[in-house]
Amino acid sequence: MSVLPLQKGIIYGPIKSKRLGRSLGINILPCDNKVCSFDCIYCHYGPTTIKTIKTDNIKFPSVSEILNEVEKALQSEVGYEYITFSGNGEPMLHPQFAEIATQIKALKEKYRPSVSLTLLSNSSLVVKNDIANSIVSIEFPIFKLDCGDEATFRTIDRPVPELKISEIVSGLKRLAKRFKITIQTVFINGIVPNLAQQPFDQWLIAIKAIKPAAIQIYSTDRPVADIKVKMLSKDRLEETAKLVCEKTGISTQAYSI
Repeated sequence: MSVLPLQKGIIYGPIKSKRLGRSLGINILPCDNKVCSFDCIYCHYGPTTIKTIKTDNIKFPSVSEILNEVEKALQSEVGYEYITFSGNGEPMLHPQFAEIATQIKALKEKYRPSVSLTLLSNSSLVVKNDIANSIVSIEFPIFKLDCGDEATFRTIDRPVPELKISEIVSGLKRLAKRFKITIQTVFINGIVPNLAQQPFDQWLIAIKAIKPAAIQIYSTDRPVADIKVKMLSKDRLEETAKLVCEKTGISTQAYSI
């Protein structure tokens, strides 16, 4: 099964999301390459072609291009409940992300105040001290955390060398003190089953340290970058959600096919 094609524009969808209902996607990344600080083995867009956390030489869509497309989408007759930063990699890598988020929120309030502005992020930018400036306009910030130990992090998320899972956990912990963030986790079988005892225990330790407002867990049900990745069953995910809620006291929802 082949992976999904990259988004070819700034606006895509609305797509039917298990977690967000009808969601209009915003891709503020290039359309010809996947630009990300991770190269996750389960990514449905396939391998990362530009793996970096430094974006000086990458041509991103301009702020005006993005705002023009978003404004047209907000003025359209198409219905949706969320407008979501996602797309061809890590959206927060755009060097003007904070400005874009602020202006899109203003447009949303003007045209569709009932729609929520959402962010799907891999959490790699939370290591920056000024990260709060980038998400203050986001009404529903969702950050990825697939593991709590370095070995599993390197094997599943395959980040750029300079990123450390301990620093990401510390950054998420700082954010959770100021904002109601949601943690999303992909549990998989195969190469590295991150639901196995030791990785899962380390993930739980990280979750307890972060104290997010909510947790979303799911498994992959789309084409993936590595065919050795296996999906977890609906029953296993639901059992895990119940266990996580019992151990952390944090609302945990499982999403499956």
